[in-house]
Amino acid sequence: MPGGTFDKIVGKVRPGTYINFESTRPTRIRGRNRGAVTIPLINHPYGPGEEFIRIARNAPEAQRHKLGYSVFDPELLLVREALKAAAEVVVYIPKQGAKATATENNLTVTAKYGGARGNDLRVAVTANPTGGFDVSVWLGSDRVFNVTGLSEIDELIKVGNNDWVDFAGGGALVAHAGFSLSGGVTGNATNADITKYIDSSESQSWDTMAFPIAQAALKAAVASKIKYLRDNGKYRTAAVSGLQADCIGIINVTNGVVLNDGTEIDAFKATAFIAASDAAALYHIESLTYRPYEGAVSILGEKNHEEAEAAINKGEFFFSWNERGEVAVEYDINSLVTFERPKGEYYRKNRVRRTLDSFAKDVMLEFPPNRFHNNEDAWDAMEGLGRELLLRYEGNNAIMNVNFEEDFRVNRGESIGDEVFFDVFIQPVDSAEKLFFTIKTR
Repeated sequence: MPGGTFDKIVGKVRPGTYINFESTRPTRIRGRNRGAVTIPLINHPYGPGEEFIRIARNAPEAQRHKLGYSVFDPELLLVREALKAAAEVVVYIPKQGAKATATENNLTVTAKYGGARGNDLRVAVTANPTGGFDVSVWLGSDRVFNVTGLSEIDELIKVGNNDWVDFAGGGALVAHAGFSLSGGVTGNATNADITKYIDSSESQSWDTMAFPIAQAALKAAVASKIKYLRDNGKYRTAAVSGLQADCIGIINVTNGVVLNDGTEIDAFKATAFIAASDAAALYHIESLTYRPYEGAVSILGEKNHEEAEAAINKGEFFFSWNERGEVAVEYDINSLVTFERPKGEYYRKNRVRRTLDSFAKDVMLEFPPNRFHNNEDAWDAMEGLGRELLLRYEGNNAIMNVNFEEDFRVNRGESIGDEVFFDVFIQPVDSAEKLFFTIKTR
């Protein structure tokens, strides 16, 4: 954690606790569980292509049949990291591969979805002591489907609907100790497939996107999409690695961590946890500055003091050690570095951005088209509703210095026809992240 002395005029770049000691004795003169995050699963070895799959934190295994793995398996590392913070993870497989299949004794079994994981599916047909046959489907050592007492393949097709395989064929069932599916091939996503994800995500409900991809053209496409969405009233954010986007809606993650089980989370993979944390943060009370990375024990690409200051000035989001010796977020900032009107320097703070985004969403919810007349009585009602909004945000410590008579007003001189113009003023509350103490000894 940075510290040391401070100069009131110069200030400090890094968050920390700074202390000056001054003596008062005369001396000689000595010269800073909301949240849905979306993640593309590139070249994931199983599942439906071009489909958004929602995984709830309180039911993490509910989509195992679509993804082929438990969230505790290495293949779903990004989902597991995101579920450390977000209430919901919305994943998307850009390219579905070839489906695994097998035919034995006129019974054809095909995996529900494409990908190499389908080759781990196995089917057994065993005699039932009371008559007929039992048909079981296994994924590795786990039995994922079972039906009993059947004699014909047609019966199996009728009653064998399940989440893992499709049955086809005809004739009598024949006992088989177990046969494996084969031919499953993982889809290889192209840039066009990933661009389709970026475009398709616009129609989905999410707060922050994790984009763990290195290609510069694709990262630029994400930045362009985020800017487009924000300009059109959808206040979305994306965590990307190595992208100096100079944009309030892009978080530029530039280092990673090592987990307590030895798993290395580089800067690209770290976007999952950061995007989830950003999506889940309460706008009115939470900054991620010094927020620990759950399960992390060391830092990949640790920055020294000079590197940390330079990174902050370039709008980088990275990990350092907090005051309790934990691997944590250094400074909860986005990639904005050009501070010109109408956006001042405090717009780079993600807590401020979350407050502004939340306020904008609430305004859109409370003031939809065609809810009010465009006359004096309605203007009074609109101003009253706006002041209630200001009161709520002030009560949540999200804004301060509120003037309820002046800070939410209809511009009556300009409002005419079907157009209503508002003059609204808010001052977001930031977190105390640079603390300067002057301690005077006696």
